[in-house]
Amino acid sequence: MDEGDSKSNSSARPIPTQRASSSQRILARHWQESIRYHGLPRYLRELSGAAKDAMLELLPSRRKARFGDLDYDWEHSVDTTRSNVGFGTQLLAGLTGRPYFASEPWIFAEIMQALPVDFSQFTFVDLGSGKGRALLMASDYPFQRIMGVEFMPALHRAAQKNIRSYSNERQQCRHIEAVCMDARDFQFPDGPLVVYLFNPFSEATFARVLENLSGTVEQAPRPVYIAYRFTEFENLLARANWLEKIAGTQQWAVYGNRAVIARDRRNRA
Repeated sequence: MDEGDSKSNSSARPIPTQRASSSQRILARHWQESIRYHGLPRYLRELSGAAKDAMLELLPSRRKARFGDLDYDWEHSVDTTRSNVGFGTQLLAGLTGRPYFASEPWIFAEIMQALPVDFSQFTFVDLGSGKGRALLMASDYPFQRIMGVEFMPALHRAAQKNIRSYSNERQQCRHIEAVCMDARDFQFPDGPLVVYLFNPFSEATFARVLENLSGTVEQAPRPVYIAYRFTEFENLLARANWLEKIAGTQQWAVYGNRAVIARDRRNRA
């Protein structure tokens, strides 16, 4: 495993060992699972569209959009935009899921405000964490600990550097860890979870990750909230009988495990 440097709290429990995966293996696995999930014709159409989108990123007219929210980076001495993400990295990200984008601070704040949780009791997990901006923004809240999962080595290395460089007097959680691995192999930590996703996966991969998360909750029941930015595959969350939507806009949605939500309602009654 290629684990990131972390700002750690010695009282926190150790992170479980994860199984690392190469980019080539992930691409092959994605190909196999997507064909099983969608069938070959649809997968080939999606593959062609992803390659086309990656090529369009090279156009001069798209150059300005790649810089995103540079104010955040300047303010916090980090590099989280996609301005200098290499073409090969973006192409592979697009072929296996979605290209890298950094989460917008104002939307992230909206999502955090919608979570009915005591942050100090929860672990924040960002699946498809990229350069780590969501990890840094989450550290401004008093989470128990913070984890990022990213399979692209170049983005993972950038996240490691950003974790070391981050500067913010409002930071409340310094136990931040980044791991480089396939999210489908990630073992969710014990305890209450906030799982954040900025639409990083294809539909087939998202379905597999949700299946894994459902299994861990069934084995060890506890509060779990899924914060989903950019709701392309929200239908997967809506169809999951163990989840219930508690908040959302056109740009994001928050779901929680139904059993915990029902218990909380009974306690308030």
